[in-house]
Amino acid sequence: MKLHFHREISQLNTEIAKLGGLVEDAIGKALVSLREGNHKLAEEVLEGDDYIDQLEVEIEEHCLKILALYQPVARDLRFIISVLKVNNELEHMGDFAQSIAQKITYVPKAAIEKSGMKLLEMGSGTQKMVGMALDALLKEDAERALEVIEMDDHIDQLHIQHHRLVADRLKYANPPLKLPDLGLLSVSRSLERISDKATSIAQDVIYYVEARIIRHQKMRDLKPFSPR
Repeated sequence: MKLHFHREISQLNTEIAKLGGLVEDAIGKALVSLREGNHKLAEEVLEGDDYIDQLEVEIEEHCLKILALYQPVARDLRFIISVLKVNNELEHMGDFAQSIAQKITYVPKAAIEKSGMKLLEMGSGTQKMVGMALDALLKEDAERALEVIEMDDHIDQLHIQHHRLVADRLKYANPPLKLPDLGLLSVSRSLERISDKATSIAQDVIYYVEARIIRHQKMRDLKPFSPR
């Protein structure tokens, strides 16, 4: 019974790593498609979203099966709960990647530079957060998860800057604001939401590894903790 349980856990770990890889790939392709005006890459992101959705459902069903058959406790239970939550966050990230890819229909590749928005910096930072959050989960690394949480403020600040830039153009720009600017603001919003999801995954990692819930806490209040 114990051997079967550990095989199920190992398989679940493989499945969530696979989903994470697909989502990372989708985010990267979406950003490259927008930057280079690559419609083929954008189409790959849109077509791949159905598979991400399918895998998310399969992972949830697998988690529920393990809970029903083995009734895990303590650390094993925390792992399955964390995977359930991470699974949902990754599916949402895939949706945001799809949203970014869709903007290629009315955002020319030169628009990013002309907009004055720091979308390349924001995209790079967001991708790094996602990669680090998944790495923290697979390596059970709470310190790396905390690094991800610390990075979120910078992404938030960039989005605030972009929002103010567009708001000012709505008031004062001559010629008036164009559709690509609104599309790029939507991209900024999607990246900000992806970074929020990466932060949530990092929080789930800390719950799994250290058995504590840190949502709604300030970084300065988070102290080293000995896992139970």
